[in-house]
Amino acid sequence: MLDFLRLTRPINLLIIAFTMVAMRHGVISGFLAVSSAELQSLAVAPGATIFQKVPGNTFGHGFGEVPFWLLVLSTVLIAAGGNVINDYFDTRIDRVNRPGQVIVGRSVKRRTAMMGHLMLTTAGVLTGCAVALLCGQWHLVALPLFSATALWLYSTKLKRTFLLGNGLVAILVALVPLSVGLYEIPGLFNLYGSSARGTGMGGEEVEIVFGFHGLWAWIAGFSGFAFLTTLVRELQKDLADMPGDAANGCRTIPIVMGTKWAKAITLLYLGIAIAALLLVRSTLLTDQFSYWYIGAGLVLPLLLSAGFTYNATSRQGFTLAGNVLKVAMAIAVAFAFFTEKTL
Repeated sequence: MLDFLRLTRPINLLIIAFTMVAMRHGVISGFLAVSSAELQSLAVAPGATIFQKVPGNTFGHGFGEVPFWLLVLSTVLIAAGGNVINDYFDTRIDRVNRPGQVIVGRSVKRRTAMMGHLMLTTAGVLTGCAVALLCGQWHLVALPLFSATALWLYSTKLKRTFLLGNGLVAILVALVPLSVGLYEIPGLFNLYGSSARGTGMGGEEVEIVFGFHGLWAWIAGFSGFAFLTTLVRELQKDLADMPGDAANGCRTIPIVMGTKWAKAITLLYLGIAIAALLLVRSTLLTDQFSYWYIGAGLVLPLLLSAGFTYNATSRQGFTLAGNVLKVAMAIAVAFAFFTEKTL
């Protein structure tokens, strides 16, 4: 049982859950707290409700707590199933790259791994579909169905193809924060609408436009960063795994184009990510907290990862570069909990 749990990569699953919690209770809660404070400042008296649809002038989430945690569960289950099937089909590659860490076919039978994948994935898809139907957003059943199908295709075919595998993984990672926004933001519009009329502090009638659309920029920022850094992380893994990949006919970027070109593309992606962060810091997040957080917490480790990637000549070197990048990704997610400070 413990070895099967290792197949699911529980640390990665915790990061997925943490990311989704950060979007809901960091970005969206912070945005709603600031919006509520602004609305309360317009009230005739403390606690006096301006708009009937916003009791106590305090905005709540448009997506219930129980459905949210079911969404987290669905995402984690599908990811766990994907991790299991990935190891199932990577056994021969892992015997070359990580011979001491091979689980499938040794401590976990191949039949057990396949059955575990099917159970986890089926449970995740059903839970995800249930969330979409319960929330009245039936079109979002496409999310779990797409994720489960994409993970299967990645493990069976696309991981060994040129470019497509890396791009697909990056899309799936970017969908983790985006999925929260796809439920929360339309839910807010359904609950409160886009604007409302009420009585202001001076007794006059006022109309307030609710800026829920602004949340898309925040969610998109986290998703975009996740997409770019995942492309980098996948390339660093491909560079580290070249011996096993080459022995099993994979057509990853380092194998097709060579190590130098793979490093150059990795550094290009890192450069784009750094440039985007600096642009956001100089034009959108101009407060002191964001200035230092982005500079010291994100740009610095990204530069370190770039330096380690450039100098790496062995599996250990590329692994170190990837670990530094993972630290930067975790720090980026944690920034969500400071959203209220930046608004």
